[in-house]
Amino acid sequence: MFKRFIIYIGAFLLMVSCYNFNKPEKPNNLLSKKDMINIIMDLKLLASANGSNQILLKNKGIYSEAYVYEKYKIDSLTFALSNDYYAYYVEDYDEIYNKVKDSLDGLKKFYDDVLLKEAAEIKKEDSLNNIKFKDSLDLIKKKDSLKMFKLKDTILGGKLKKKVAPKLIEPASTNFKKNSKIKIQSN
Repeated sequence: MFKRFIIYIGAFLLMVSCYNFNKPEKPNNLLSKKDMINIIMDLKLLASANGSNQILLKNKGIYSEAYVYEKYKIDSLTFALSNDYYAYYVEDYDEIYNKVKDSLDGLKKFYDDVLLKEAAEIKKEDSLNNIKFKDSLDLIKKKDSLKMFKLKDTILGGKLKKKVAPKLIEPASTNFKKNSKIKIQSN
């Protein structure tokens, strides 16, 4: 039993001696928590683009990390040092990531609502188009039902009450008649 105790204490001391307890120094250009939240959020959004969108971005010369660093006018070392510093202070780091998570959840909810509204509008337009299509079918049926009346129509029987001659349309300009060599026939 005593041998086990010595082995456990020895393993514990070995692990403790290998671990560095020194806290990281505060960087000169430490990013604020707000900047860290925005940077991490942008990095997560760009990293979440699916494969085809990543290829499109890379074809246009846009690399997610480089784009974010340029957007916030920082370099990768500044972000890495700030990230290490905040990671040492677990409460601060947890606060940053909780705000990132909340912001991303809020964005997701917003865009889900937008998609639902668009789907409802499309569904409404489709239902209106279906109603119009059904109405047009009903009109066709009504036109077909009018065939019964065509037999009694005098036009189809060739008996017109009055013979109508076609008229030419008068030109808009009065000078046209005077200057034109074409004669306009009028009835």
